[in-house]
Amino acid sequence: MLVRSAVAQELVPLPPQPEGVAWPTEGWEMGELPEDIAADVQAHVDDAMSRELADELGETRAVVIIHHGKLVLEAYRDGFGPDTKQVSWSMAKSITSALTGRAVQLGLIEDIDYPMPSPFAEDDPRSEITWRQWLTMTDGLDYLEIGAETMDENDVIQMTYGPGRYDVIQYIVDELPPAHEPGVHWNYSTAGFHLIAWALQEFDRRFLALRGGAGLSAASAAEISSLNSNYGKCVSNEDQNGMRCDRSLVDSENVSLQALATRRMDLWLFDALGMDAQPEFDAAGTFLGGSLVWASARDFAKFGYLYLRDGVWEGERLLPEGWVDFSRTGAQGDDGNVYGAGWWITTYGEDPAPEYQLRNAPPWDSFAAEGHEGQTLYVVPSRDLVIVRLGLMPNGGNNWPALFQWNQTLASMFPETRFASTSGQEDAQ
Repeated sequence: MLVRSAVAQELVPLPPQPEGVAWPTEGWEMGELPEDIAADVQAHVDDAMSRELADELGETRAVVIIHHGKLVLEAYRDGFGPDTKQVSWSMAKSITSALTGRAVQLGLIEDIDYPMPSPFAEDDPRSEITWRQWLTMTDGLDYLEIGAETMDENDVIQMTYGPGRYDVIQYIVDELPPAHEPGVHWNYSTAGFHLIAWALQEFDRRFLALRGGAGLSAASAAEISSLNSNYGKCVSNEDQNGMRCDRSLVDSENVSLQALATRRMDLWLFDALGMDAQPEFDAAGTFLGGSLVWASARDFAKFGYLYLRDGVWEGERLLPEGWVDFSRTGAQGDDGNVYGAGWWITTYGEDPAPEYQLRNAPPWDSFAAEGHEGQTLYVVPSRDLVIVRLGLMPNGGNNWPALFQWNQTLASMFPETRFASTSGQEDAQ
């Protein structure tokens, strides 16, 4: 089971796709705010849009609100619009978690409690850390990001802009030894999600190893087909309808690891959602799965909507049954009740751990992808709601607690759905 143990809180059910509402693959259907809350919601968004970089919350560049499957409000700062790709920063972790879920759904990962493929030597204890432990940030590595007092001691800065800037994986191998038993201690880690992205690229490396000449041998083609990872539209030269396939990437003599990884992410996830996303890579060809995907606010909303709909899209299950609940359930390690698997969660009224993470305000069922300098994607099942806010704000001061409260206040303005179970929330409040 993805969620191995009983959770203290009862998860609010994920609402189904409303009857008669189109899936947003080709674009969002437009809707209206509920009349009784329209003025308050608009004022709340206008307040954020009016602030400047020096103000609390900083500069808001895009807000998109999806309610009952329709886009009911969007706002953009001058110079930004519905098609403007903006940086995810750590919202990419949630996408990397989803890509892992896709690999599980496709049968490419047998069990997330097995050790994850890694660059560590076989006799290195870090090679035994499981997919689950990396996903829940209970890997136990000696890594410091949140709470670092100087740039020199901040591993994400050193990994991204210092000695690790050309090869983040080599930095992790060389500089991040074990510090705790895996599965025991929660510690926020961009490095862990870079490693997950590296592990998923094992399918790309395998493809390159199996290639023969300018194409694939018959045996290799069969194996790649069984992995559902052939990177073209099909393995043979013609698809089932007799039409020519797109094999330009597959048959290229100089195909890169980066190009294969980009194609795989499109095939596994982005194409199905109609999401135009651009991942970034380091110079060694590793997808920076802990920090860098570019997409528009509308497209980030599509990704959140996949989670609101329990990993199902247009009737097809893209994520394993239970994956979204796993993602929004607290990690098993100590010192951490605000994080699931690639997603931030609330405390359901408990004291937050770590204590500086003030995620202790309703609606308790919200879960969020969040990124450096104020990127947020909130999914709120009890309100059948997705909220995207993209912007630029300093990470210090009261900005992050204020942005959490801004999202929670906005979500609370919307009425609960008839699918929401509020008993656990009322007890927590």
